[in-house]
Amino acid sequence: MCGIASIVGSQPQNSETIKKMINSISHRGPDHQGFFSDKNIQLGSCRLSIFDLSSKGNMPMNDTSKRFTIVFNGEIYNFKELKSKYDLKTNSNSDTEVLIELFNKFGTNCFKELNGIFAFIIHDKIHHKVYCVRDRLGIKPLFYTKKNNIFYFCSEIKGIRAVCHEMTINNDIVEFYLKNSIYDFSHETFFKNVYQVKQASYIEIDLNSNQFKTQKYWSLDSSPKKSDSNYLKSIFDKSLILQQLSDTKVGLNISNGIDSNIIISRLNRLNKGQKNILANSYFYSDNEFDHSKDIKLMSSYYNWKIGLREIKPSDIIENFPEVADYQDEPFPGISTISKHILIKNNYSEDCKVILEGQGGDDIAAGYKYYFPFFLIDKFKKYQFISGINETINFMKIEKMHLNKFFKFFLNSIKGYYRGGISADGTISNYDKIINVNQKEINRRYQNEILKFCKDKSYLKKIIYRDLIYTKLPRILRSVDRASMAYGKEIRVPILDHNIVEYFYSLESKDYIDKGLMRSHYRKLFDNNSPEINKILIKKNYVPDPQTKWLKNQLYPWMYDKLSNSKFDLNGMIDKKKLINYLEIFKRNKGINNSNFLWKLLNLEHIYQKYNSS
Repeated sequence: MCGIASIVGSQPQNSETIKKMINSISHRGPDHQGFFSDKNIQLGSCRLSIFDLSSKGNMPMNDTSKRFTIVFNGEIYNFKELKSKYDLKTNSNSDTEVLIELFNKFGTNCFKELNGIFAFIIHDKIHHKVYCVRDRLGIKPLFYTKKNNIFYFCSEIKGIRAVCHEMTINNDIVEFYLKNSIYDFSHETFFKNVYQVKQASYIEIDLNSNQFKTQKYWSLDSSPKKSDSNYLKSIFDKSLILQQLSDTKVGLNISNGIDSNIIISRLNRLNKGQKNILANSYFYSDNEFDHSKDIKLMSSYYNWKIGLREIKPSDIIENFPEVADYQDEPFPGISTISKHILIKNNYSEDCKVILEGQGGDDIAAGYKYYFPFFLIDKFKKYQFISGINETINFMKIEKMHLNKFFKFFLNSIKGYYRGGISADGTISNYDKIINVNQKEINRRYQNEILKFCKDKSYLKKIIYRDLIYTKLPRILRSVDRASMAYGKEIRVPILDHNIVEYFYSLESKDYIDKGLMRSHYRKLFDNNSPEINKILIKKNYVPDPQTKWLKNQLYPWMYDKLSNSKFDLNGMIDKKKLINYLEIFKRNKGINNSNFLWKLLNLEHIYQKYNSS
């Protein structure tokens, strides 16, 4: 895992420029810095040593022919298999060298062979081309801009900002984010003319002609396949085996949810105990959201030692500026700050790899608002009795009365066609506060997101939307910055592309059974403990006290920031109505969604720091 940067163009560059970019992201790789320069290109890397800790793994790295040079951020989990399969000769035990030799052998066709999380840049000195590549789900980042006919690539936006000082805020993206809560959905970012390489894609630049083209190398296949629990367990276990590989200590971030329980359960079986894995979790100093008892129960049941970190309201205020600066762009909520605090304080320097259970809700239909689309699929096939029975069971599990279910159903459908729905199926009511062109926002949402969700199943349409455009991209970005801020690599074994492909190939009926979300996914957990099953049956759609704290302990802090006379988002918000809404939000117990106000807190920080022209 590393930070990478490149300057690509026809004009000679001062070597200090690429060094500035790398220095600005040195937190991503504290172990070594390296640079490469040729006529039309400069490459830079700051290395976090995970495989082959010796200098042989340093970058930039050449292949044996000296034709190709690479800087690489990420891990190729199956690099040993690929090395053996293609009889690749290497001088080190690093995945980087296997990757560059594989590219030498197969060119861009090798990308489909890779199982991992990656963003890398390769220079071909014979054909004078540069390839900038990102993994299938966009777990590892890569940004770029073009200035005076020169491309600047970097793992984080702050690396580009270090050398392109006049960057301004992208108000179009801000409006889109404000209105429907969606961000990281396209190649655009919150800064004008700063873009991200799209997931499952690569950019090819011809240095002779300065021509630029983007090519996709992978997409989800929805061809129906038979559900097979044994096959699922085999690919899940293989993912865990591969992603434990490291020449450093390995950690595990724990929650009380089904993903963490499944990961511990299967790791316990595979490793015959905890072994040397360092496990940690955070909990909130609020009785309603204190999950430490569940964590202690898990610790006792699995016989794992799990460290705990308490998060207080004061921690949110104290850490918000630092977290926002590391994130560069808006981030999901106080859970991101909590993760920053946990990683910063609970892991030793020699623990450089941390496993985490991201993605289970997204791939296996775990969000509450998925249920109405599952129901629509039932009714499309005239399965009315089955649909009614599923609804009755769902309402019992979620403790919903009929009126509440109908409101939830309509909100979920509305959220699909315009965005802005939270995991618990609620939508913030703030339409009159924002001065934006709603028709243009809706048009862009339809044209840039919905039209690509082509599956015949409505449930799979929304799963695809969340995987590729909405939920998952923003979660993965926040997780990457939270870990790399302190030189740690987060690995997400649930998002192994084989597992993602398996779930997306299932039929709608396989995702939910008897009203229980993620029914097929739960088959990964084969434990009969009543205590653990009690944890697994419940779903914390509101897993943190963000709304509660913003109404109480965090309210003065929030009010001070959002009522500031300098904060108006270039006229996008009506300040009088916003201040009135703040007071209503505090008093009204019926308002249980703070997403809109959290967005404003993010934007207040960005506008105050970078301003917009």
